Amino acid sequence: MRTRTGFAIGTLAILALMSPSFAVEPGPSSPREMAPPAKKPSALTLPYQATGDVVSVNMRAQSFTLKTSSGGTMLLMADAHMAPQLGTLKKGERVKVSYKNSQGQRIATKIVPA
Repeated sequence: MRTRTGFAIGTLAILALMSPSFAVEPGPSSPREMAPPAKKPSALTLPYQATGDVVSVNMRAQSFTLKTSSGGTMLLMADAHMAPQLGTLKKGERVKVSYKNSQGQRIATKIVPA
C-alpha cells in the first residue's frame, strides 16, 4: 500500500510539473513588442534621382536618354502618367528626374526643370 501511495504521489507531482501552464511562454510586456517588425522597402521600388541634360526623346518607345552631370548616359522609360510630358522635353534641356528600377528598367516617375 505504501508503494502505491508513493507511486501515486510521484505521478501527480510529475503531471503537475508537466502541465500546460509551465509550457506557455510569457506574452509581450509592451505594445512595441507586439508590433510586427518593420519591413525594409524593396530596392526595386526606391525612388532614385538624376540630374542632367536631355540627349534624345523617343515618343514611340516612350523613353528618353539623359546625359548625367557625372558624364554618363542613362535610358529612362516614362511611366503611364509621364508619357504625355515627353512631348515637352527638348534636346539639351536640363532636368531633374525621379525614377525607380523595375524589371531591369529605369522608370521615370517625375521630371522637373533643373
